[in-house]
Amino acid sequence: MADVSVVMPAYNEAERIATAMERVLAQDFVHELIVVDDGSSDKTAAIAESIDDDRVRVIRQSTNRGKGAALRTGFAAAQADFVAVHDA
Repeated sequence: MADVSVVMPAYNEAERIATAMERVLAQDFVHELIVVDDGSSDKTAAIAESIDDDRVRVIRQSTNRGKGAALRTGFAAAQADFVAVHDA
C-alpha cells in the first residue's frame, strides 16, 4: 500500500482537532499528517502539537488566509508521493 501525506487545514477547531487527528493516524497508510493551523484564535495549534506521534507536523499561519491557502501550504510541505485532504 502506498504512503500518503494527509493535509488537515484547521481554523478554530479546538473541540474537534484531537479526534480528527487520532482517526487519521489510525490508518496504516498515513506517512505523515500535516495540520495547517490557519490563524486560529483558540487552542487548535496547541492541541495539535500535543499529539505524540512522529508523523505529525503542525504548521502555523499567523493570520487566517482561508482554506485554499492552508491547503497550498500543506501541499508544499508534503513528502509522500500521494496527498489526501481531511478537514478538521
